[in-house]
Amino acid sequence: MAPLPRISLSQRHWIKPAVSTPVEKRRLSLSDWDVVMYKSYTPLLFFYDNAGNQDDFMNTDALLASLRSVLSDFYPLAGRLVDTGQGRDDIDCNDAGVLYQETLYQENLQVFKENGYLPHQMDYHHMFPIHFYCSPDDPLLAIQVTRFLDGGVALGVMVLHKVADTYSACLFLDAWAKQARGLPYAKGLFDRSLIAAPIDSPITDEAIAHYRQEHKVIDASHYRLQADPQQQMYARTTPNGPLPLKSVVLEFYADGLQQCKADAHTEEMANSRIFMSTKDALFGLLLRAVVRSRDISKGTEMRMIMGVNGRSKMKTTKDIHYYFGNWMVTRSISTSPSQVESTSLVEAAAAVRRQLASLQPSLLHSLSKLYTMNEDMTVHYLSYEPNSKTQLTASDVSTLPFWRLDFGFGRPDRTRGYITSGGNGCLVLFGRNDGNKGAMYDVQLQMDADSIKRFIDDPESSVSFT
Repeated sequence: MAPLPRISLSQRHWIKPAVSTPVEKRRLSLSDWDVVMYKSYTPLLFFYDNAGNQDDFMNTDALLASLRSVLSDFYPLAGRLVDTGQGRDDIDCNDAGVLYQETLYQENLQVFKENGYLPHQMDYHHMFPIHFYCSPDDPLLAIQVTRFLDGGVALGVMVLHKVADTYSACLFLDAWAKQARGLPYAKGLFDRSLIAAPIDSPITDEAIAHYRQEHKVIDASHYRLQADPQQQMYARTTPNGPLPLKSVVLEFYADGLQQCKADAHTEEMANSRIFMSTKDALFGLLLRAVVRSRDISKGTEMRMIMGVNGRSKMKTTKDIHYYFGNWMVTRSISTSPSQVESTSLVEAAAAVRRQLASLQPSLLHSLSKLYTMNEDMTVHYLSYEPNSKTQLTASDVSTLPFWRLDFGFGRPDRTRGYITSGGNGCLVLFGRNDGNKGAMYDVQLQMDADSIKRFIDDPESSVSFT
């Protein structure tokens, strides 16, 4: 008898909104902030430990009924992208459906839990229903429920970045979970005027400098991905292929965080009552450790690129917190191995604080005007290099209530990202609330194997995590 496959598909559906989308809502233009995003999926993975051994744990009927209902309010997610020319897309809100599938995994979830919910790369690969956006028929949202032998569940979610940032993804998932429990929820707003720049907004020097640093023009007709034709699909060791990537999860507990924060203050700062936040200190520590771990020369500058939710800066705009789409701006903190050697954690934490605190609404308005000046958006502007030795992308999603996503069966035990998402140099900070008051944050970090080893051995960072 042939052995059972490690994971097998048990059902697959296209889920449409419970109420058909009205004709007057059938077309939704993407904003300029959406247009400059890549057509790639943002991955989220939630592990639900069936501690009570419920027979109907994460019941399919309950999940699908609530999904159909909530899609009536988040109807663009059930649509499809339509190319309107000059690099722009609309969403055809045609109720084509969200991809939903379930799989059976021949393993106990407890095994994954013992390893920090960090399974092998190929296991992560199979816990998501889709990986690449390839055609206009592909969904904007795809969901997979993976059921384990002991009753545990992994909920894999892929949201197309072109239509939603992580904040918007959380808004939808929170609504879905509350609908499953029969609770009221916040509805997403698709009104693009919520992020429109005031008519009299100037284009500031800061915005021009930011645009030049964070964006670049690529001639799409000559841009090609370079790959070694001899490289196997998942091999990462050939000369022209990417380096082997490893992912680690750092569990930061209260005592380690307190020590990290204390190290980010001088006696003079304490006497003057100048205080860094815990996150300023944590990101400063992580940046320094990553720089020391990378194989770059001492004078080479490395940038940590952090995404900031623009909604948090638009306090005077009514309903901005419910805006559904992309409204993120990046902030960069630069340093080099030689600077790390000659400075302390205090300087790194202060640099993080300065960059995050200095973000003003004027920057977002000015960038909006710069975007709209480019009528032809057939080229991509984002300068993100996913496998650069001199870039680190840092995402703080700890403030988003992913840990509260209770579909009526309890909250998730952990949240993770897709191990290959973000390339070489990707850091995501997740919040935790698992009943253990000492556990504060999980940091998922992905780099090449050699850099990961040096990072783990770093004396400054190792005292702060377990």
